[in-house]
Amino acid sequence: MPQLVFRRALVIPLALLVANFVGFAYAHWARAAQAARNPYLTEVTTGPLPEAYGMYLAGVAHLDFGQLPNQVAVADALITAGGASLGLLALALILSVVAGLVLGLAATRVVPPGVAGWLNGLSSVGLAMPSFYLGSLLVLGSVYYVLWGPGMAPPIPVQGFGWDLHLVFPLITLTLRPAVQIARVTASLLSEQLREQYVLAARSFGHPWRAIRWRLALRNIYAAVALTIAGSFRLLMGELIIVEWLFNWPGLGRLFAITLIPNLSSSAFGAVAPGYLNPPLVAAILTVSTGLFLASDVLASVLARLFDPRLSAAHVETVSRQDALP
Repeated sequence: MPQLVFRRALVIPLALLVANFVGFAYAHWARAAQAARNPYLTEVTTGPLPEAYGMYLAGVAHLDFGQLPNQVAVADALITAGGASLGLLALALILSVVAGLVLGLAATRVVPPGVAGWLNGLSSVGLAMPSFYLGSLLVLGSVYYVLWGPGMAPPIPVQGFGWDLHLVFPLITLTLRPAVQIARVTASLLSEQLREQYVLAARSFGHPWRAIRWRLALRNIYAAVALTIAGSFRLLMGELIIVEWLFNWPGLGRLFAITLIPNLSSSAFGAVAPGYLNPPLVAAILTVSTGLFLASDVLASVLARLFDPRLSAAHVETVSRQDALP
């Protein structure tokens, strides 16, 4: 375990630096190319990339992450958007985990061990329905309600920010796919455990199914479920751009889309948003996103090894040597 944490501690800073440089370099070159075609886009980065990036790092060393053309600090914009995104991500992850575990446990048959058919159908629908499609269906339903309904605004807001009913549509869109994924993994692994010899031995000693399920079988799938939850978190982050743009949620995903996509940051008169292709802002967003990805991976790996000591590096190395023997 300490070796794992130490190795990741060495890799993470390098990965964050690479992500930061890639984001800055892309915005630096792309903004210069766009400025030649868009008269409303003024060039804010001067000189070659090494010089511009060196000045940026010098500012970062003094906790100055840059400013947008409208005099808003990049750090302030990032904190505001990050708070909105992290709150939405946390709620979506909690709902996904709770719903996934409840569905997975409910779909696990004990006698004979297996997975209920309804979960297979539900998981097929959920995994085949991307977030932009489900979100579009919710928006179309709201439009239908306004046009052919009782002639009033829909009870659930379609767009905007708020820790109230504004959360409903984004949470539904983000939660469905990770929840069914966690449910399918939980049910499949648990049903396999219920077929193992130790379960038959426990039953022969008179232990009830409820105790075997909760005290024995579930303990052996904690590691795999933790890794699945980490994968679900990365999936949520990947879908955040589309969901926040679709429902106009002012988080990191929407901010990232505005910084990269001209159509989202342009007005009817051609003017662009202050953050469009701003190198410090793009670099900061990409660095934060990479950090969240890596942090979730490290946390999941640590939890998996705590739940299942067989996943330790020493054990894996021993097994590899045994497999290599003639």
